[in-house]
Amino acid sequence: MNSQILQYLKHIHFQGPLTEPTIKLLGQLQTRHLNSIPYENLDVALKQDISFSIPDIFQKIIIHKRGGNCFELNILFSWLLCELGFSVTNRYAQFWRNLEADTPIEDVPMHQLLLVNYAGQSYISDVGVGALAPCKPVPLIAGRLHREGNELYKIEQDDANGWMLYEQTKHTWRLLYSFFDDANDAKFAPRLSKQKNKIAMIRTPRGRHTMLNNEFRIYEGQSLTTYTTQNEKEWLQALHRFFHISLD
Repeated sequence: MNSQILQYLKHIHFQGPLTEPTIKLLGQLQTRHLNSIPYENLDVALKQDISFSIPDIFQKIIIHKRGGNCFELNILFSWLLCELGFSVTNRYAQFWRNLEADTPIEDVPMHQLLLVNYAGQSYISDVGVGALAPCKPVPLIAGRLHREGNELYKIEQDDANGWMLYEQTKHTWRLLYSFFDDANDAKFAPRLSKQKNKIAMIRTPRGRHTMLNNEFRIYEGQSLTTYTTQNEKEWLQALHRFFHISLD
């Protein structure tokens, strides 16, 4: 096992045995990743250059302890899984959360996810959603429900939208994202959103931490604590405290 894989596993605090590729191992790696590496769009919001090459992403996330957008996070996680012997395919999706149903397709943000094949069954594995999303692999089976604690998701499929991942919100189903089986070719190349807000999110063992500009929200069980920073110094301190990110 090369030193980069060891660095990666140390960074996500993975201490379990590395067995042959299994869905159990995939779930362990995915959960550790989500609890250790934040989603964040700071390079986009601050208009910094972004590279999608493995060496550059590795340097940014593992060495400099940053987070990344969906493309960076899932590209790097895909590399790790492939190095560990998993069969992985990248897929580009349309990200529908919080959008109106009649939103023009060209205005729908792009998203990247992974499909992992195990024993003839495909599973969604995604470490790049900057909000609530499954922490475990989701079998790609139409009509399948997937529960994680208080969170409930389901998979559907039709000709118009391809595969669709829904989340349950207050007894209604909301479309999270959709993708087609062939959505990995040139016409689906990564397209960064025009998001101007600074966003970050990381899972924790008891909940999650989120950031929207200068507002930090700490969810622990049923409790919510909100911090609003008043200046750049406080913002940088909160960014490091809640996401372990240092912008230096």
